[in-house]
Amino acid sequence: MKLVTPIVLVAQASAGAAQASESPAFKLVRSDEDYGYLSNVTDRTGLDPLRYVPLGGDAYLSLGGEARLRVDAVDKPRFGLGGAQTDTFALGRLLLSGDLRLGQAVRVYGELGVHRDYGKKDKPGATDRDGVDAQVLFVDVTPASGWRLRLGRQELQFNATQRFVAVREAPNIRQSFDGARITHTAGPLKLDAFYLQPVVISTGAFDDTRSRTQRFYGLYASTRLSPRQTLDLYALGLERDAVRFGTVTGDERRTSLGARLAGTEGKFDYEAEGVAQGGRFAGRRIRAFAVSASGGFTLDQPWKPRLGLRLDAGSGDRNPTDGRLGTFNPMFPKGAYFNETGLFSWGNLASLRASLGVTPSKAVSLEASYTAHRLWTGDDAIYLQPLAPLAAARPGQSKDVGDAMQLDASWQATRNFKLQGQLARQDAGPAVRALGGKAVSLAVLFAQFRF
Repeated sequence: MKLVTPIVLVAQASAGAAQASESPAFKLVRSDEDYGYLSNVTDRTGLDPLRYVPLGGDAYLSLGGEARLRVDAVDKPRFGLGGAQTDTFALGRLLLSGDLRLGQAVRVYGELGVHRDYGKKDKPGATDRDGVDAQVLFVDVTPASGWRLRLGRQELQFNATQRFVAVREAPNIRQSFDGARITHTAGPLKLDAFYLQPVVISTGAFDDTRSRTQRFYGLYASTRLSPRQTLDLYALGLERDAVRFGTVTGDERRTSLGARLAGTEGKFDYEAEGVAQGGRFAGRRIRAFAVSASGGFTLDQPWKPRLGLRLDAGSGDRNPTDGRLGTFNPMFPKGAYFNETGLFSWGNLASLRASLGVTPSKAVSLEASYTAHRLWTGDDAIYLQPLAPLAAARPGQSKDVGDAMQLDASWQATRNFKLQGQLARQDAGPAVRALGGKAVSLAVLFAQFRF
């Protein structure tokens, strides 16, 4: 596993410096980071000389990157259906970035990536393997204060939950888009308008291209109602050519109108999001929706125990002959939203999750959870991530697809080095067992070094 070496060596070489650094935490979208503050720091330590390379005037270059190794041990992937084999394998990701800032008006950001799978018995998944390619490559133009035009390949993160527009961090290859995005910021208000096409992954070098059959566009507004409460409103359009729902293939033209409210009140935290979808598919009207509501209470006790409860639901199609399509499309969802097995999409699903989390230290967190999964309607298919039918709907199909138990752990060893793990057990409910499916067990470990 060639990517293990850079992770270990660089982590050992810089661990002490990383702990001593006062630099802010790395962001999920690395292009959101700004190391211009180092221009006022005379005694740069650790990797600061890479983060800030002065070029004269107010121009500078930032260099960064990431080496990540993911190791999976999975029993009965895809419920053991379709020939999926019990397997233990690794996925390696190496990213190198350069951020060129030419004053306040122009910025060029690029990120090269190489992705590999090691020891996998099954055929590599669509997000497992890629040669050297541009993960991110864009130009920012800032014509006036508060305005920014971004042209090129970029990643999207509109909110922390990433339910329906995600960076896709857990899989090996993250989600990128090609196109244009305008951002306006005025006080607590941030407004994004964009027209993008998802990047299609090819396994060779420098051959990833924008999708010719998908277009994604819309408006996303976010504002802070108070120091502890945020509100998001959005209108998104998704066009896909020659896609299939059930036994019908056609062009999908879908509009999503949504809102999200999140905040805290004392020891309580809460979040709610709702989406209504309309449009057309193969001559049928689209009428679909999704809702999510969650809350948590943190006890004033050692390790700060947090009790959490979350309800998620996405509609399904109740009648394939009524001229309407009721299956919710999660667009570009967070694949590990439910757990790392990659099972169950938002389409035609209702789930209830109870959790208990603790933080033994600032760097360590643990969480145990139990999730009950049911189909929204037995008249629609069982969908896997992101919206792939496991099997077509069958007459008299049970709604019970199986509950899940999982344990998550995270250790931020230094600013640069992080370990994460998950143990998950996804039972096969009657609807899955009727297909011949069996319970899925998964153990996954992430080792990630960022600089």
